[in-house]
Amino acid sequence: MSRNFCLYDRAARAGRTAVFILLAVVPLAGCAEKGDVSAQAAAGPGDFLVVMNRPNKLNLVDLKQRKVINTCDLPGDYGSGTVAMSPDNRTAYVLTNRFENIYGVDVDTCEIRFSARQSQGDERVKSIGSIAVSPDGKEVYTHQNPTRLLIDRYEVQDARVAVFDTSAGLEARPVRTFPAPRQITIMAVGKDGTLYMGGRDIYAMNMQTGATTVALASQSRNDPLESLRDSLTVWPVGDINNEMVRMYSAAQYKDASQDLASADWVWGFERVDLATGAVESKVFGPLEVVLFSGMARPSDPNQFYAVLTQLKKFDVAAQKQVKSVDLEHSYYCINFSTDGSEIYLAGTFNDIAVYDADTLEKLANIQLSGGDMSLANSRVFSRAL
Repeated sequence: MSRNFCLYDRAARAGRTAVFILLAVVPLAGCAEKGDVSAQAAAGPGDFLVVMNRPNKLNLVDLKQRKVINTCDLPGDYGSGTVAMSPDNRTAYVLTNRFENIYGVDVDTCEIRFSARQSQGDERVKSIGSIAVSPDGKEVYTHQNPTRLLIDRYEVQDARVAVFDTSAGLEARPVRTFPAPRQITIMAVGKDGTLYMGGRDIYAMNMQTGATTVALASQSRNDPLESLRDSLTVWPVGDINNEMVRMYSAAQYKDASQDLASADWVWGFERVDLATGAVESKVFGPLEVVLFSGMARPSDPNQFYAVLTQLKKFDVAAQKQVKSVDLEHSYYCINFSTDGSEIYLAGTFNDIAVYDADTLEKLANIQLSGGDMSLANSRVFSRAL
């Protein structure tokens, strides 16, 4: 353990008042397991990846060297481990402590510069993978699912979006909230500041007024030639392409009789261009196996890749699979290098698998200290160290 102190929420809950005294007199910081980042500073801009894993660690990975160069121990318990980056890629905003707390962590020094406990009083708040940062880095957003914990019952409250000021320090509270649709699991922010939320549909929210519209109809499409879309989406991916993207599966009927026996089962994706706000929905291949996350190759949007127990490559225009490889174990979350030459598979266990995007040949495994990543997403970015 470094000279910094790791302060755990469970200590506070146990009534250890020394923790609160310590909070008042020293800056809250994570515990850096590896602090050799300064030795890499002369290398110039490069690709890096951040990802969480158990027990509650934030990892900074140098993708060229294929190794973890900094690890920060965070307060509280694990989950979900969803990470959103500041515009300068210096601060990671992490959703953790059983889907309840937000920490803003300097990925180089492990200093915790921002924290917010979303649960307050008798209200417990959970955010399921839904965290995003404004384009100017001044605000962080979460989708909140609040429940009042009363003596004899639980009362489910209306869902809402909470807005936090990232300069608010270590006891941040929302500066404003807006009513929001339920079942939101991922979020992303457009260049103009619009917040996009993935739930039954993809919604767009004005972050000054709270006005919400349907940006892309999904389960509300009511297409007589397509079944209700099914979208498992708790991994925000696509930021490397400046887009919000999620996969869906559906049956495409031959006619209005909606005969499932003759229907074609397909995989498709729904995407939002975060630069322009343009939306797109497109089938990319046949539904043959279960897949958890997918995204287009940065250098060629016609190549779509997806993962779970296999890594698959699709030709979008032809709507067909062109290559597939079996994996050593399941990986939930896919990502790419900034130039699209390499694929990084994370989530599930405690290693990041590296694959060649052309051949799907395995290139390396990057091992994380500690336990599994579970539902954590990964963020890839290029910057000088």
